[in-house]
Amino acid sequence: MKRRLVRVLAVTCAAALLGGAVAGCGNSADSNADSNASSADGEAAVGGEVAVDEWNIPVLSAVTGAIAYVGAPASWAAQYAVDQINAQGGINGVPVSIEIYDTKFDTAEVASCLSQVVDDSIIVVGPMDAPGGEVAGQMIYDAAVPNIGTYSYEDSRAAYSPYAIAYMTDSEEGDVLAAQKWIELNPDIKSVVLFTCPSDASQVATVEMLQDELPELGVEVAGVVEVETDTLDCGPAAVQALNYGADGYISVLRADENAKVVSELRTRGVDEGRRITCGFSSFSDNYISVAGAEALEGTYIWNKLDPNYDGEEWNALVEAYKEDFDGAAPTSNPVPDYYNAFIAIKQCFEELQITGDPANAEAEKEAIAEWLYNSPTIHGIQGDFHWENGKKIADIYYFQFDADGNPVAVE
Repeated sequence: MKRRLVRVLAVTCAAALLGGAVAGCGNSADSNADSNASSADGEAAVGGEVAVDEWNIPVLSAVTGAIAYVGAPASWAAQYAVDQINAQGGINGVPVSIEIYDTKFDTAEVASCLSQVVDDSIIVVGPMDAPGGEVAGQMIYDAAVPNIGTYSYEDSRAAYSPYAIAYMTDSEEGDVLAAQKWIELNPDIKSVVLFTCPSDASQVATVEMLQDELPELGVEVAGVVEVETDTLDCGPAAVQALNYGADGYISVLRADENAKVVSELRTRGVDEGRRITCGFSSFSDNYISVAGAEALEGTYIWNKLDPNYDGEEWNALVEAYKEDFDGAAPTSNPVPDYYNAFIAIKQCFEELQITGDPANAEAEKEAIAEWLYNSPTIHGIQGDFHWENGKKIADIYYFQFDADGNPVAVE
């Protein structure tokens, strides 16, 4: 764990320097001691009449750029949630508005966007990607602003406690659970090749964890193949992987690169789709359309949402989503996750009786952070969830693609 924390903090400092918006990466515990101070009884003093006419909440999302296929749906989901909340009377009788900041899947843009809002916001939602989260951590901690963002590492949540709250379940943990399920379903797979992007710290960390965990399950890691974001020709990567002579392949790549890798593996001799399993960051319409049904048939993938979830609120969201996305249904996990972030904010503000009074901003922001960091049960759009030390506790789902390219839930 110490090795991973050092890497995360180092990347945070480098990215912050690139964006020019962070004063430095000193010792968080020392630099923010005053901001973290609470009242004598251990709880911030909050509560009273609402002092604002509108709750304005900044939302950071990659609306354009390499992961716009999940960033745009996430932003849509945030606005949809706000519309639902306002239709029911807002938060404590006050309407909610959001302003969306496009981070473009660029760490410098994350720093720039966050620098515009962090000092004046009672809470911030996003950024949505792991590199962006690494930049955001120190900034939100120094400003003592609660942030529901990409904190899928236990050590990064602890470093920026209690202000770093993960908007989604832990990716590494999900990848390990999915690998365990895959091996259980395919016991003849005894050696694997792992695909990762070397410039994405979250993917690198996941591969490190898989390298530690898979041998415990009786599976050898024959090799690791690196594929950078926006790689056009993934044929060489597929050939490199095939040369290891492994029984199976685990990819934690994002959708565009993963679609090409899976297609190349199937074209070059991986006859059984069951020998390939992929991570949640590929689960999208983009992945399905680029890879195609023939390449995907029999392959596995896990996700943090169930596109076939049967619930009244989810079905209403799906219908609204289809109207705005040319009939396509939501498949990327930030859709329910960004929606749920606002459901949690509403419950938090109302239970704590947050006022928005600038004179009490420090105490209220601390109280919000503490409430979210270890929250009660929240009724989300795909079932209940809560946070434990900033870690989101919610269901994950495992699927296998059928002959038509549809993900079918694995029992």
